[in-house]
Amino acid sequence: MPLYVLALTDSGLGTWTVGGRQLHSVAYGRIHVVYQRRSIVPPVTDEELRAQHAAVVAIAQRAPAVLPARYGSLLAKRELTAAVRQHETDILAALDRVRDHAQMTIRILGKRALGVAMRPAAPISGTEYLQRARRAADPPMTSAGERVLSAVKPFVAAERREHGAGGLLATVYHLVDVHKVERYAKAAGGPVAGVIVSGPWPPFAFSPQLW
Repeated sequence: MPLYVLALTDSGLGTWTVGGRQLHSVAYGRIHVVYQRRSIVPPVTDEELRAQHAAVVAIAQRAPAVLPARYGSLLAKRELTAAVRQHETDILAALDRVRDHAQMTIRILGKRALGVAMRPAAPISGTEYLQRARRAADPPMTSAGERVLSAVKPFVAAERREHGAGGLLATVYHLVDVHKVERYAKAAGGPVAGVIVSGPWPPFAFSPQLW
């Protein structure tokens, strides 16, 4: 039966049950893969997403370093073995990076500036091209969002930013030492209009895509 991969960890966790689902752990040297036995990928429903999230949280409570797998990671044993062996160096580096760290997530809400993307009439220089690419990769921020990001910066070990859609301007993911999470939350302050801070979570945004 194929293996439905939930996470990669740095610790052997054996077999245990979470929410009525039996989880298993298999070792590939220093890398341990936590999985369920399933014949098909489960449907994408709110219930299934909540159950998988709860399973990954339970895994994170048992292992110092956890890399959550992408939803729908159903692999044959030989495919899993090949992927782990091929990406072993990257996996070990990522596990070292997230060990004893959690993810905090900041969502920035606001109105998007209106504009029409126009193709330049003439060729642009390499410098201008790089500047445009950099702006495209950097989502818009509100002043309230910038204030919160500045306040929590001293506690951030790594950061990822993504463009949002509609009223969500951007999502910012922070990797934070578990011993600094309370100070991070305190620095973020109480409720701030247009800014939603959540966590701590397992480091979903800092897992490498392996398959």
